[in-house]
Amino acid sequence: MKYLSLYRLLIKMMPAPHREYQLLLGESNDGLARRFVDIFRTHRCRGAALGIFGTGGLHTHLVYGDARRMTPVAGDTVFRTASVSKLVTSALVMKLHEAGKIGLDDDLDRVLPYSLRHPAAPESPITLRLLLTHTAGIRDGRAYAAALGLDIPAEKLLKEDSHTGHKPGGGCEYSNFGVGLVACALEASLGLAYEDLAQEWLFRPLGMRASFYPHRIKGTMADARRVFPPQAKPAFDGNTKQHTVKVGWDRPDPQTHYSLSQGNCCMDTESAARLGRALLQPGFLSMQSLEAMRAPMASPIGRDPALSQGIGTFLLNDPGVCRHTLFGHQGIAYGAVHMIFMEPKTGEGLVSFTSGASVARQYIMADINRDLIAAWQEKT
Repeated sequence: MKYLSLYRLLIKMMPAPHREYQLLLGESNDGLARRFVDIFRTHRCRGAALGIFGTGGLHTHLVYGDARRMTPVAGDTVFRTASVSKLVTSALVMKLHEAGKIGLDDDLDRVLPYSLRHPAAPESPITLRLLLTHTAGIRDGRAYAAALGLDIPAEKLLKEDSHTGHKPGGGCEYSNFGVGLVACALEASLGLAYEDLAQEWLFRPLGMRASFYPHRIKGTMADARRVFPPQAKPAFDGNTKQHTVKVGWDRPDPQTHYSLSQGNCCMDTESAARLGRALLQPGFLSMQSLEAMRAPMASPIGRDPALSQGIGTFLLNDPGVCRHTLFGHQGIAYGAVHMIFMEPKTGEGLVSFTSGASVARQYIMADINRDLIAAWQEKT
């Protein structure tokens, strides 16, 4: 808490940027757009794209600041969305489940070339439902952190410090590695690369301009840069990533493809709105699947009293920022802060992607996201 208070103080002491903004859609919401811009400035945001959507699609679209140095955010700017990817993965899994391709409660050891089972509970099968609700007993250990970008086999990591102190189903510990293993399980089960599955079953049907590999996205991809301490170079260089082809992206590899489904989805605001629209009403998915995604399955251990964990979703029930329970996901990585949240009662949703902002947070939810949600909720 002392570190967080100091961080907030230092952010506040930084000069507030006066970057340009443009309201691309929703002229009647100009007052709300100015409120959003004030929030971006308060949280020292470098650049952002924000949209409000309903069951009819995107109806308010605001861009602010820079995607890269000397390159303003535009309507079609693409962002690496970090853990918002978990919501994308959940939608894909539910679609494959409805098609009878996979089962949410199937034993994944039957398809993977290694075991996911907890050493203290070798009799307990690990399933997609457990992985997506962070209740599989898999954690982000030191071995996982050290392996990022190195293609170390998942089998090796699982033999190190990758299991929780509690048994599967006995607690909820947020795990990027756990959700990353969803891609591995789908590849092993269906024999296709995770990227191909996402394109065939989710992105193309919804008309989304999205990929789990930056090199497959055309146009401007935003950098991600920490605002404090200030960085001379971006922590995530969008241009470099777009020009670096990941070898083996188009082939299934259940041993090393654990860094996709948890955080590597790249998309623009319009695509995020298309996904959100599909999750607001039955059509692309059945009402049964949507209700399953919106149902609380677990609570993060001691992390946030206002959040519950669904199947690849956060359920936000905080009277300080929202009138009704929202569902969606947040993403924070490399200094950038993102989110998609939806309110089924009103049939509206909010998406916000940034190229860098204050990462101060209250429990799990970032301050900037809480403020943006509160402004949106007051308007609607």
